[in-house]
Amino acid sequence: MQKQLFPDIPKKKNDNTKMIGANLSLVFNRRNKHMITLKNRDIIVKKVDISDKPAKKIFVVDAVELGANKSLLAGALNISRQTIHNYIESKKKFGTEGLLGGYNPKMGKNLEQHRKSTQHKRIQGTKAVILAKERKAKRLENQKKQQELDFEFGEQLVSKDEQPFKSLHDWKFTRFAGIFPYLIVLISTNQWLKLIMGYFGSAYKIFLVFLLMVANNIKSIEQLKNINQKEAGLILGLNKLPPKRDVWQWFYAACNLRFSTSLCKLFFKQQLLGGLVSTCIWFADGHLLPYTGRRKIHLAFNTQRKMMMPGQTNIVTCDESGRIVDFQIQEGKGDLKTHIVELKKKMGQGTYRASHHGL
Repeated sequence: MQKQLFPDIPKKKNDNTKMIGANLSLVFNRRNKHMITLKNRDIIVKKVDISDKPAKKIFVVDAVELGANKSLLAGALNISRQTIHNYIESKKKFGTEGLLGGYNPKMGKNLEQHRKSTQHKRIQGTKAVILAKERKAKRLENQKKQQELDFEFGEQLVSKDEQPFKSLHDWKFTRFAGIFPYLIVLISTNQWLKLIMGYFGSAYKIFLVFLLMVANNIKSIEQLKNINQKEAGLILGLNKLPPKRDVWQWFYAACNLRFSTSLCKLFFKQQLLGGLVSTCIWFADGHLLPYTGRRKIHLAFNTQRKMMMPGQTNIVTCDESGRIVDFQIQEGKGDLKTHIVELKKKMGQGTYRASHHGL
């Protein structure tokens, strides 16, 4: 007797799958019995939660329209065949409105009469107002969950002559108007001007220049010589942006105050407390910024050239989404291993796992 070359392998019976005809099947979720997936030859067609009655009605009608057998479908969903018939007839005569509203075909085809009879079942009031209240409640709830960055404001004062936007003028043309949305959010929501003025006094102007550079993808202060100084200063509230030499003086005036280290520590601490960065896995990476000027600075190791050369090492720590958790500039050290150990001690034991990404 000749044996079969490819013997039939009995398939395991799956109690969570119900065949409903026309190569359609219903797959019931093992953990949630209300979650059902409709498949056509193992290809997912639709997923639905049948505990939601309107969604269930649409699902049943869609399955029948795809060719499902009414008896098999009724048995799989544990409903009567007559119920499926009523769903189909309601949609046929009254559309989706009648299907979801539960219109009875025996009462005739007058939609106005059906709407009056089911008015008590519908949500009362203006839908736009109801949705607006729901959005507002959700927004307030999210604001409570998301702790704001609680910075302490400095005590320095800026004279009226050096205040930004001190003069009024009519509408004027500027090709840098795209910066204004940034300014509106920073000033109104984050009290940004109050923050930088309180710490840096009249040197706050350099931060307005930084905003201009970020918004227009200007890589260095040297490139400011290529922009229209009057139009740039107009949008920043400074009337006119000064020459490059004066901008460098603003920069050095802010640096000499030496607030950056304390402000960075405060910012990184607040964003951790506010949940703005992840604390699961952090990646630390270091890059040498070579220096070719005349001043004498410490040497650091350049991994690309494999030699010691003057420069500073920028060490950045990010979470798994690339958001910056900590940033340091080291001169004469550039020790990534020691940085990771110290960062772990500073942020607290057991709050994260550090991953060495390499120099």
